[in-house]
Amino acid sequence: MARIQKKIKKNIKAQTKTQEVSKPKEKKKGGKDYLLIAVISFTLMVTIAAWESLAALNRALYVMLITSLSLTYVRRQFNLSEKMENWVDRASIAAMGFALALFAVVMYYQIFS
Repeated sequence: MARIQKKIKKNIKAQTKTQEVSKPKEKKKGGKDYLLIAVISFTLMVTIAAWESLAALNRALYVMLITSLSLTYVRRQFNLSEKMENWVDRASIAAMGFALALFAVVMYYQIFS
């Protein structure tokens, strides 16, 4: 009985050591994000093409949208430290929040003015 117990303990220790060694320390990044690149490119082309006809709020809206999408791409594709990744994530969320707020203001002016 004691021999079997010793064998079981050895097997458990060996399994936990191999699991610790095989743990991936780095997060695997996603694919190439072709859709995200396409959306950034489309938004940039629309912004450049319509720059003269856009109002100041619309220009700011598109710039914030491009900034947010670009920061999302940077966070997903580049190997950043954890601290930098948090900052980039927060900046992306803040830019998206500003873009949504500007969208609401633009819609308010178009409907009620």
